[in-house]
Amino acid sequence: MANPDSFSRLKSRIKSALLPKRHSGTKGFTLLELLVTVAIAGGIISGLMYIVVELMGTDQRESSRSETQREMQMAMDYISTELREAVYVYTGPNLDCPANAATGAICLTSYLPASLSTNSVPIIAFWKQQPFPDTTAGVRGRCYGSTPPVGVSCLTGSSYALVVYSLSKAPSTIWSKNARITRYVLTEFDTQGNLNKGYVNPGAFNNFATWPMGKDAITGQTTDLRNVTVLSGRSPGTPIDTPGPVALVDFVDVKPRQTAICPSEGVNYSTSPTDKTLNDTGFGSNARGFYACVSIRPQPAGSTATSQEVNTGVNQDVVLYLRGNADGRPGIIGDQFLPALETRVLSRGVLGKTP
Repeated sequence: MANPDSFSRLKSRIKSALLPKRHSGTKGFTLLELLVTVAIAGGIISGLMYIVVELMGTDQRESSRSETQREMQMAMDYISTELREAVYVYTGPNLDCPANAATGAICLTSYLPASLSTNSVPIIAFWKQQPFPDTTAGVRGRCYGSTPPVGVSCLTGSSYALVVYSLSKAPSTIWSKNARITRYVLTEFDTQGNLNKGYVNPGAFNNFATWPMGKDAITGQTTDLRNVTVLSGRSPGTPIDTPGPVALVDFVDVKPRQTAICPSEGVNYSTSPTDKTLNDTGFGSNARGFYACVSIRPQPAGSTATSQEVNTGVNQDVVLYLRGNADGRPGIIGDQFLPALETRVLSRGVLGKTP
């Protein structure tokens, strides 16, 4: 017969094995262990957040640079498209004022509104044909009347317009602290079809090179045709500045970086603007964020300029250079200039060409 004590001990052992063990005390994490865990987790989260912020900042900076470069390309395309319609493009010395005015050479800037040379420098100026404005009842009526307006190309339905692109850094609460390109246009008529003050049609008086100077048909003397009411067909005076220059693109680089490099400088091409023009206007000769190389035309009689065009009889062409600077855009802090864009434009004008 089995021993009752042995059976009781076996039963007790089985019960103790099946039942959960009781501990004398409750075990857990200490405060030090919790602090270490929190510190490690915080470091990991901070590192991940830093990486995320850096990635977002990098993406924003790249977007700002890309947007600036895209706008520079759009501005370059706009200017070059308009330049293809040019019939006469002025060289750098033509815009160098007032020094050339003292020597008797062409000085176009002195005949333009003051806003184009106040905290601004004209970069390139040219003439192109512009259709009469939509509201042309007055123009057409005068053209078909018994006394058509003097110097108006009634048959073509268009007239010449003077277009000036400038680099401006005038203080503004709207634009960036960089420079911007502005566009000014002097047309024969305003939007209502009225004659604009200070306009002289170079096609009628053949004075593209010396505009607005030309020969008075009565006296035969060279004079400012804006002040000859009979010739100009309008009230004498300087060109209007209403509307004034319109901003085309912002964030143009204006920092001094390099001198202008034009092919055959002074022989085949002229830098516009000249170093002297940039220095006189406070930009500095190395501020070449936007400039042009204009092929030199034959100089008009009486000009003191020494450079002569060696490719007489060919179309005038222009090489444009434009560089942006994203400084001031979201995510950009400090100087962030971009690669320069370059394009070459061949004008369609026939002035000076040999058939």
